Amino acid sequence: MAATQATSTTTTSTKVETGKPTALALSTRGRIARQILIYHFILIGAACVFYILRGFDFEEFTALIGILGPVTAMYGGAVFRYIGRSITEPNLHAGNETPMNSMVKWLVNGHFVTVMLLISLKALAPNVLNYQDMIIFLTLVESALGVYMGNIILALFEPGKQP
Repeated sequence: MAATQATSTTTTSTKVETGKPTALALSTRGRIARQILIYHFILIGAACVFYILRGFDFEEFTALIGILGPVTAMYGGAVFRYIGRSITEPNLHAGNETPMNSMVKWLVNGHFVTVMLLISLKALAPNVLNYQDMIIFLTLVESALGVYMGNIILALFEPGKQP
């Protein structure tokens, strides 16, 4: 019994000394990655639900997915490359935690809310926002905010960009 207690104490102190993040405590990058992926899958899911509820006709739906799909694939590709590197390089997280300032939080959340608002307005209130206007505004949002989101993705998840 004493040997078991000594072994578990040694194991616990070793885990604390290494400073590796546990499964419960995600790194800032992990939280941002999860948030970006969840938001984009919610957008695609909401578009599918609105299509089923007849908020979009077939041509509008395919064009909308044609816009959302590549953007999601671009963000998802960077995030999944980062996740793959974190598996093959276990020291990827060690001591290089990037601070997440309020501008990054605003941009990630604001991008999602803006795109969701445009899609929802068209689907639920077509008298307020028609399809052509939604595409114009969606293009503007993706062009303006997408550039900054791309810079955030590169800074956080690309190799060689560690602080």
